[in-house]
Amino acid sequence: MKKLFIASMVLLACACTDKKGGETEQADPLSWGSAELCIENPVAPGEKECYQIKVKVDTLVGESELATSLAAVIRDSILWTQGSTIQEMVKHLADSIEAEWKTELAERYEPDSEYKDMYQYYYSLEANQIENDCDDVLSYSELIDTYLGGAHGSHYVQYFNFDRATGKLFSIQDVVPADKETLVLEAMQDRLCEDWEAKDLADLQEKTGITMLGDLYLTNNFLLQGDSITFLFNQYEIAPYAAGLISVTVSKP
Repeated sequence: MKKLFIASMVLLACACTDKKGGETEQADPLSWGSAELCIENPVAPGEKECYQIKVKVDTLVGESELATSLAAVIRDSILWTQGSTIQEMVKHLADSIEAEWKTELAERYEPDSEYKDMYQYYYSLEANQIENDCDDVLSYSELIDTYLGGAHGSHYVQYFNFDRATGKLFSIQDVVPADKETLVLEAMQDRLCEDWEAKDLADLQEKTGITMLGDLYLTNNFLLQGDSITFLFNQYEIAPYAAGLISVTVSKP
């Protein structure tokens, strides 16, 4: 059975009271809408196990530069599909995943297939705003959890940071000047060694696997939080799967 849920647009606003005059005013309200979809069907005819596809994406309502910039990121970097509305894009993504799965699962659930009991596919994508300590920055995240059989599933997180006033999507070059890159990389290394009680990078690699698959670098996957930057490396970017997601927080240069 396929289910489609589309949430209504909700206005999120903060009001403050003037103690002298008793008047209230809106404090930078943002209007949010949400597109939500859930597909759940048997992995093959006659099977009890079901695959599941869940997508929930929050987006800004309106035509502000911030809303337009966020919508472009959702289209081009999160949903990777076209459509006149976020709801249409969410449905197109989910339908395309289901179509691909049906072909794979039909083969793997043949009566004599050795993989028959291994596959109970799952995909979940959730994208929404993250609270931070920067009044002039909107932070947004994408979280994907998947399981396509085998020993384990996968977990993926991506951060996006926007200038609230202009809608500009920040890159790491906007936050870390070129002449400060080495300083920030050294701070990342020092913090990781401190967190894992490693005496140096070689010791860190031996203990955790960090940098086994790649060196530390100034990734565009970062989160702005007040006076600090949190860098996030996903599975297999710089370390084996067992190391998990690698997060390191350093001061802004």
